[in-house]
Amino acid sequence: MHFLRTSVLTGLLGALISCAAPQDHGSASLPATQQSHTLPSSIELHRQSCPAGTTYASPNKFTIRSEPVPLANRPSQAALPPGVRFAGGWSLTSPHAEFGGLSGIEILPDGRLLTVSDVGAFIWIGMANGAPDGTGEISYMKGPNGQILRGKRDGDSEGLALADGLAFVSFERRHRVAAFDLETCGASARAAPFTELPSELSGIRIKENSGAEALSAGKVMIAGYEQLIDGYSPLVSVSKGGSSTELLAPAKRDYNGPLVGMTNTIMLGDAATAGSVVYSLRRSYNPVFGNRLTVEAAYEDAGGASRRALFELKPPMNVDNFEGISAETLNDGTHRLWLVSDNNFSDQQRTLLFAFDLIGEAH
Repeated sequence: MHFLRTSVLTGLLGALISCAAPQDHGSASLPATQQSHTLPSSIELHRQSCPAGTTYASPNKFTIRSEPVPLANRPSQAALPPGVRFAGGWSLTSPHAEFGGLSGIEILPDGRLLTVSDVGAFIWIGMANGAPDGTGEISYMKGPNGQILRGKRDGDSEGLALADGLAFVSFERRHRVAAFDLETCGASARAAPFTELPSELSGIRIKENSGAEALSAGKVMIAGYEQLIDGYSPLVSVSKGGSSTELLAPAKRDYNGPLVGMTNTIMLGDAATAGSVVYSLRRSYNPVFGNRLTVEAAYEDAGGASRRALFELKPPMNVDNFEGISAETLNDGTHRLWLVSDNNFSDQQRTLLFAFDLIGEAH
């Protein structure tokens, strides 16, 4: 099946630099220090990530084994709301010692999946006919100086968004967003600094391991923090005028799981009536009840903004530590969501790749 890609947006940075404020996603405002930003242009980011004279380097190839996994072991335990269809699930393993820790995911124009690992690596997952094809590639992220990022302090990559031919990555611990020109330089691409992110919000210090797990590209760049403030997830929108912050309440009011993933903005309808949607992923963990996840949707159109929870994943379903989410539009208009889990390089967890199709009323 051939897909129409919607995750790779064009013109992001030009629109971002001309945009003064984020869209209202139905969240409460949070006082934040406004800081002036001189954002680098797309051209400058490409130049910094792939300086003149840099030779393209191919990522290292390796094998990825995939085993089909049902949503639940019993059909009666796999019920989803109307309009949500489980399109496939796989458990991914590899003899490569540093395959794992996948925290962000995007769909490339050629059908492969690009992910980021929290050990500071890009990992490509080969796909064929909507399923993993057994191939993989890995490259380790380089800093602005061309040296490989070392340790959690600099290399804890979490969020991923594709725009203008660049891979934007958000980092925890040292809170920031950087851009990589993977198309031009491959494994030689360097981190081009895009913006620093606040390490303190409303007088509350952001924990090193609770920073910007989610990243979304659209009219502005939005970074979503894992750390909750009074049960709300902070969103930091970056524009030419500085960074503004708002608090996002869970769409399911009885569920306050941290925000761990966001998709890019997807346009809906034709140019005259276009609205948009951003899908997001919340996750919480309880040692007794396990992982519980909610997929939400934030809509924007001429009538304003709205948000709702689409579906929930929890035991006895086959769930794990899902942190990454991306979306694509299939040829028939169906939105397919891809979710990937971070196994934390633990024998007690799995790297799961799940796909869900949103049809009918869930679209």
